[in-house]
Amino acid sequence: MAADTHNFDLRLREINRLKKKINFGNVPPFYHAVSTSLGLAEGLFRYGFENSLDLLLDQKNWNPACLDGKEDAMGLVTFGKTPRLSVYKVFTKQGFEIHCIPWLNGREVDSEYFNHPDMEFRHWVPATMKVVFRISQLHVFIQSYFNVGDDADLELIRYAHNISEDFIHDLQEKLNIVKVHGISVKGFFDFVEKKHKTGEDFFLPRVYQFDE
Repeated sequence: MAADTHNFDLRLREINRLKKKINFGNVPPFYHAVSTSLGLAEGLFRYGFENSLDLLLDQKNWNPACLDGKEDAMGLVTFGKTPRLSVYKVFTKQGFEIHCIPWLNGREVDSEYFNHPDMEFRHWVPATMKVVFRISQLHVFIQSYFNVGDDADLELIRYAHNISEDFIHDLQEKLNIVKVHGISVKGFFDFVEKKHKTGEDFFLPRVYQFDE
């Protein structure tokens, strides 16, 4: 699967029109569900819909002591650094997700922290801050493509890859992303394609684990 660059403004609608054309005006429910989830992810990236990313960018939740914070006479704090994060591209039972993991001193951590003097966020709550991007059931959609997929399905998968990679690029411009790890949508597509051709059993790649 080639990682094409698309015009995001109309591309998803164009793919949906192609799907309707292929299916004589009908859109299968599963395709519609994945396309809708992708549209929500696109809105998060393109239009800044309220989401967990807002919590990462909220400077009121940044720790000035760790990030060279300076308070002016008006009480406004400016930061010389942005918080460190690792970005993980993962496929879970829910679908494709992008996770952000903070750093504490020299290690990544995946637990709740409140007012820890060495944590770069005042509060870190994984339940609301870790998963910043999701395309629901994309792994199942990719797997089904190799059995019953068509050109519109492939275009939707390509589009999911491009949107997610651009989202990560945007994160890198706004925060101190020290590590990007995991499997991309294209990488997962290639993995499933290989399994399909050899007849091997399909399984989800392992999700990261940390020793706390």
